[in-house]
Amino acid sequence: MKKRILSVLLTFSLVLMAGSTGTVNAKQPAEDNVITGGKPWIDSDFKENISADLKTDPKDDLHLYANKDWILKSDIPDGYTNWSHYLERELDVKQQCIGLLKDESLKSHDAELIQTYNSLVLDWDARNEIGVSELQDMYDQISAIKSIDDITKFMTDKKTADVAYDFLSYSVSVGYNDPEKYLVSVSSTPLLLSDSAEYTKRTELGDLYYGYKKDLFVCMAEKMGMSSRDAEECFDTAIGLETELAKKILTTEEKLKDDYVEKTNNEMSFKEMVSLTKEFPLEDIFTGMNIKYDGIYIVEEPDYLKWLDKIYTDENVEAMKDLILVQYLLKYPTRIDKETFDKRNEIYNKYVGTSGTVSDEEMAYIEVVSLLQIPMQKVYVEKYGSAEDKKKMEDLCKEVIDTYRELLSENDWASDETKEYAIEKLDKITIYAAYPEKFRDTANLDIEGCSLIEAGRRIEKWNNDYMKSLIGTNKDHEMWFEGCNILECNAYYDSQSNSISMFLGMMGEPFFSKDMSTEELYASIAAFWCGHEISHAFDNYGAQFDAYGQYRDWWTAEDKKEFQRRVSKMSGYLDNIVAFGDYHLNGTNVVSEMAADMTGLQCALRMAKKVDGFDYDKFFTKYAQMNVNMAVYGGEVAQILQGEHPLYYSRTNVPVQQFEEFYETYDVKEGDAMYLAPEDRLVIW
Repeated sequence: MKKRILSVLLTFSLVLMAGSTGTVNAKQPAEDNVITGGKPWIDSDFKENISADLKTDPKDDLHLYANKDWILKSDIPDGYTNWSHYLERELDVKQQCIGLLKDESLKSHDAELIQTYNSLVLDWDARNEIGVSELQDMYDQISAIKSIDDITKFMTDKKTADVAYDFLSYSVSVGYNDPEKYLVSVSSTPLLLSDSAEYTKRTELGDLYYGYKKDLFVCMAEKMGMSSRDAEECFDTAIGLETELAKKILTTEEKLKDDYVEKTNNEMSFKEMVSLTKEFPLEDIFTGMNIKYDGIYIVEEPDYLKWLDKIYTDENVEAMKDLILVQYLLKYPTRIDKETFDKRNEIYNKYVGTSGTVSDEEMAYIEVVSLLQIPMQKVYVEKYGSAEDKKKMEDLCKEVIDTYRELLSENDWASDETKEYAIEKLDKITIYAAYPEKFRDTANLDIEGCSLIEAGRRIEKWNNDYMKSLIGTNKDHEMWFEGCNILECNAYYDSQSNSISMFLGMMGEPFFSKDMSTEELYASIAAFWCGHEISHAFDNYGAQFDAYGQYRDWWTAEDKKEFQRRVSKMSGYLDNIVAFGDYHLNGTNVVSEMAADMTGLQCALRMAKKVDGFDYDKFFTKYAQMNVNMAVYGGEVAQILQGEHPLYYSRTNVPVQQFEEFYETYDVKEGDAMYLAPEDRLVIW
């Protein structure tokens, strides 16, 4: 995972996607969707494309060759939109956490917090009795809005400012120009259809978001006493207003382009920021939320604020009121009664194409970790953290960094000046392995005697208060994981701290264990994990930051031009790959992640050359197995249209195509589907 957001991104506004834990998906029945086809490879993320009699050959499709048996014997579990080794590993961790949630021998305050909230989630009798009664007060306040002054009062009142939808998003993060100090970043509102491009040219995915969220809102509104007809009109009015707002909101593709930081790195004083609006009560909102301070703000989309000011008029009051109401009710479907929870799952399955739902125990854990991430992590680390494994991971990462130094030193297209600075940046990368030694103190958080909704609100206030306390302070590097869940099967490179973080959640089979062979460790940690993440320091995004995490151009003009030519060539190659049906990969969106895959593999292959008797078949097979995945139709569509990671099978086949070791191992020749002519190969570094 490349972390494009800042290392600490702590949102004030509550913009949960209707309690969804998966990807919104296909509206039409799965049998009507076109999943076959693809060029040069079949999309083996779809199990429907794979049969027992299908012949496989690494010369034509390494990914399918290595993963056919797993695909045939595996199924996507109830409640999941896809299934992979990532999720298998995460499920192992979930089961351990569920055990901790039941363990009465645990006596710490953190254990008390997670076990109390877990019990609240699982107490259906109490949830059914309360129903939506705790949503009524805010619902009535929103319903009573009649004028622009009413909206202003709702958004700026100190009692509601922290939780009111106010057409903006806020985060506390370090700045691009000063990666050591926390400031407030202001951006546009999250949209119901996710991508602003969906409001000008609706895609299949936009239709699916629309259908899912509309049905879910109608369900919630009816619970509050609204008629289905009025609820449908309310939702469509909200979409109409978002259509106007979206005109000045960056699209997903624009957010993934190289110039994203340049576009959004707009530092302003408070006075300069609030001067962008005359009618919209920006200053009063910040005062009500207690985030007005003397210092720098980053305003990511100044034109959006100016546009919002034009829309903030009496003639749009009803539309604004409807959007506020939609956003409010879509926060709670998984946190009220059983009837609503089951209806939400029914609607979700209808659009996603999944079946069933996860167990109540797993559902409760998901709710616990979504709000009580810190105490859950502390309890887990105390039980399962291993200093020995942590040290082994650190040592492996150091070995990968040493190999990168060789790779950069021997680069044949960059100038000595660029290479020297790249190596300096490499040498200053900080390795964060497994878990931190320091966690946020939770002693002042108390949810004893609360209902589920009230407990959630207390936790959210506790998080918001902590975020606000960071503003203007220096970053604490010991708390490198804040804003991340180290229990996920994941890793990331952070440009603004020049660090790689290898989460505890990925440190288990099939990715990491003391019994793995050298070939398996190199395929997993050296190529797929650590090698991949380090490469983000030098990709088309990470290369915009220096060794100290500051946004600064350290390239010579000629080297940058050559680098961009190579990235453009790779992007063009990816654009030509047909995934399935009429869908191609989107090179602009995924080129950074694919470049990281390639460079990580390049590093691992360099390490392999130093090992006598290295088994390349075992290595490439393990590498392919890291990427195995099965998905429902809409999940694949979402990945194609809005994802920054390539489809899983392409993350195997495209990288290995670039290296002679693969051709030699499997005797790949011109005419084979895996063959790529030497002059067309795409290695960046």
